[in-house]
Amino acid sequence: MWQGFCEHLKECGRNGGPFCFALVAVLCLGALGDWGVAVLAALLVAGICWVWASIAEQRQKYGKLGKMPPLSENELNRARSKLVNRAKH
Repeated sequence: MWQGFCEHLKECGRNGGPFCFALVAVLCLGALGDWGVAVLAALLVAGICWVWASIAEQRQKYGKLGKMPPLSENELNRARSKLVNRAKH
């Protein structure tokens, strides 16, 4: 039974992770009752906070980069020739 279950999860690809999370959630709710609901809610809130903090950190890093300096004539010519050569192939 478990071998078939694992094979099915391999076929699911990305959707296997959320399914496993939902399975663990249902088992926690069934085994721990109201206390399980509280633990699951706390984990969910912690996960959302972590994702939010990660996104905010990435946005700050992007904001610190500032505007890129303009390209020189030589760099512009090189970029144009690369684009023209790619369009021909």
